[in-house]
Amino acid sequence: MTPKSLQERSLKLCEEAGELAQAVLSATGAPGSAYKNLKLDDVREEAADAAIVALSVLAQTCDDEAMFQEQLDQLFAQKCDKWQSVPKRGV
Repeated sequence: MTPKSLQERSLKLCEEAGELAQAVLSATGAPGSAYKNLKLDDVREEAADAAIVALSVLAQTCDDEAMFQEQLDQLFAQKCDKWQSVPKRGV
């Protein structure tokens, strides 16, 4: 099997994000989506699928496993710091 290109992996991520959105809409009873009868378990499953594909995109941009781990650690730390610095509304 030929490995997926970066573009193919990115499109797969979009597909998984769409499935996650569908699960959220259904699980929260959004108009027009409740008939799918999805639950929070489905949301978690779709979130995991999207995360795995996102990580595969990151991995494909790295030269080896060590670089992947270094980038993952660095980027997660940076992004978590950024998220934590945003003022919370309504709290």
